[in-house]
Amino acid sequence: MAVILQFDRFGGPEVLRFRDVAVPPPGPGEVRYRVEAFALNRGDLFWMEDRYYSSPALPARIGQEAFGVVEAVGDDVAGFAIGDRVCSLVQDDGRYCVNGTFAITPARYLAHWTGEDDPAAGCAIWSQALTAYYPMVELSRVGEGSIVLVTAGSSTSGNGAIQMAKLCGARVIATSRTLDKRDFLLGLGADAVVATDGLDLAAQVGAITGGRGVDLVYDTVAGPMMPRYFDCLAPGARIYIVGALSDDLALSGPILPLIRAGASITGFSVFNHNRLDAPFDRAKRFVGQAIADGRLRPVIDRIFPFEEAIEAYRYLSSGAQRGKVVVQL
Repeated sequence: MAVILQFDRFGGPEVLRFRDVAVPPPGPGEVRYRVEAFALNRGDLFWMEDRYYSSPALPARIGQEAFGVVEAVGDDVAGFAIGDRVCSLVQDDGRYCVNGTFAITPARYLAHWTGEDDPAAGCAIWSQALTAYYPMVELSRVGEGSIVLVTAGSSTSGNGAIQMAKLCGARVIATSRTLDKRDFLLGLGADAVVATDGLDLAAQVGAITGGRGVDLVYDTVAGPMMPRYFDCLAPGARIYIVGALSDDLALSGPILPLIRAGASITGFSVFNHNRLDAPFDRAKRFVGQAIADGRLRPVIDRIFPFEEAIEAYRYLSSGAQRGKVVVQL
């Protein structure tokens, strides 16, 4: 028998339960592994509340990022063997959630772990790295001379975006509601940090860039945040909406600043790009090599034991973390 984390009604962390289940064999194209650590994501909370990319079929397991050791390999699987250390990569198929003592994942959504021998680290980097890779490398070619604005820089998605933009050679401006997290964000590589509570975001960014503006906005907040940066866009700027941390998700704002800048707005989901074989393969190679070289690193706020996994979700929902929340078995 094994134990998984599951819910049978929608709501917050209070709906989660530990459940004993039999361990099935992996099917064709699948790999089963013993989970040693898993990471929590804001998307997990949306999944529990039925306001995510896809809708859960109840009862539903939870979680998309785990690190483990391969125990069994299904037919038609190449490249993985019993004993391999693996990381699960995000997908939108609820049949393959991973939080528990074991997980089964299609082989194409696994990566060999190339970093240090640390289960917590192994589960805490791939999601935000892949999410940032596509807008900055595949879609926009961020490089030397680029200026990138990352909203909610202290979120896990923001953490990954700051590191990816710096890896590409860009100058990075990160936002935070206050300057309490300024030193943390500068430590991640941000070149400047601007506060958003009660302050003019566009004016601050304009001052930092000498009126030039930003080439790319990596927006994890959306909603009312968006028009606040419309007046600090460089010509041809690209805005990627990669998250929805705002409670108000209506898209509204002045159009003229976008027209003047010739800016574009793209709703982005890593799930859509991970389905495409060639870009997904390039992303896995790029991120895997950057992890192996130490150029991308996990940022872990706190590690909980497995028996406190539900409490870990309560902590995540508080928004107090700076980095990834991890459960280690």
